[in-house]
Formats: sequence, structure tokens, C-alpha cells
Amino acid sequence: MVIHLIPTKNENKNSYFFFFLFFCLVIALFLSALTATKASSGHTAHRGSYHLATPTPFADSVKKKTDSFNVSDDPLLVLVNKKNKLQKNYSITLKKLKNGKQVAKIMYRDLRNMWFDCEASHPGYSITVVSGYRTSAKQQTLLRYEIIKNESVGMNDKLAKKDALRSVAPAYYSEHETGLCVDIAASDYLQLNRKQENTPENQWLRRHCAKYG
Repeated sequence: MVIHLIPTKNENKNSYFFFFLFFCLVIALFLSALTATKASSGHTAHRGSYHLATPTPFADSVKKKTDSFNVSDDPLLVLVNKKNKLQKNYSITLKKLKNGKQVAKIMYRDLRNMWFDCEASHPGYSITVVSGYRTSAKQQTLLRYEIIKNESVGMNDKLAKKDALRSVAPAYYSEHETGLCVDIAASDYLQLNRKQENTPENQWLRRHCAKYG
């Protein structure tokens, strides 16, 4: 059942009155917010180095503000991906693992705790860090190797590079260069592919890794 209610004249007057009050309230809130924004101008705290790729005046203004951010102010807050380049003067203290791989010392304790907890959760579980910190030179070598491999199967230069960039980042664009990124695999299956997802160790890590930072 649908009921259409038709307001009376008095109800119409009340509606106009409440609409006028609501309109005044919205204007007042807008002016208050505008005043607060002007007052706080120039006092914004930055928590990361974000280089926005969109070529707009807004993006340019943000980039100017964030370019001065030094990642050492918060070593665990570093944004690196295909659109955000790692600063060339970036440095971090490293810790060597038993298998020779290196990670940022600041994250070692959390990594170790996760490692121990994973293997203690089941007598058959065993995990290995197959990749940790990489220098920019190492990262560039990995990309070049992938390009050459693609060219060897008949791809032209452009296609070989495009395909390689799908799986390997160029120097200064890989999280591994921060020391805060690791690739972990089940010890009895070290390949980083779809089959890795089906290992019980990988499934445990997916469920619990967020607890360790």
C-alpha cells in the first residue's frame, strides 16, 4: 500500500520556516569551517613522502610540501611503489639473517616473532625469507635480467621491458630497497607463484601477519 500525504496550508508554512532555519545553519557552518581553515594555514604536519603523479596545480602544491619530508623522521613510514620513488639518500641500519638475507634492523624483532609463532603453530610448518633488502644496483640488475629473458623468447625491446615491469620494479621504486619488505616462502617450496598461496605456511601468514606490524 502506498499513501501520498498532501500537506495543508499550515504545514506548508511550517515547512518553509524549518527550511529557512536549516539554510541559515548550513551557511553558518560553512563560514565557520572556512575561518578555521584560514587560521590553521601553514601548520600542517607531514607523515610521509608522497609524490603525486597527476599533473594538476593541486598535485604540484602537495608535491612541493612533501618533497622536504625526510623518511628518517619515521623509518617505518615509507611509501615506495611505481608512482613513488625512494629518495636517493635513503639509508637504514640492516640486520643479517642466518641465511645471509638482510632486513631493516628496526623490523627484525617483529619478523622474528612472526617466524617463531608460525613454526610453533604446527610441527610441520617451516618458513624461509627468500628475499629481503636489495640495493638499487641489485634491483636494476634484476629488471635487466628479466628484460633479457623476455627478449630471448622473441619479444622486441619495448614489449620485453613492458612485460618485465609487471613483475620487477626499476631501481628506487621497489619496497625491497627500504629493507622493510621481505618475500617469505614455505621452506619446502621456495617458488613465489600461485602454488605458494596453497601452502599451509602461506595461509597462516595471510591470517596472522597483520598482528606483527
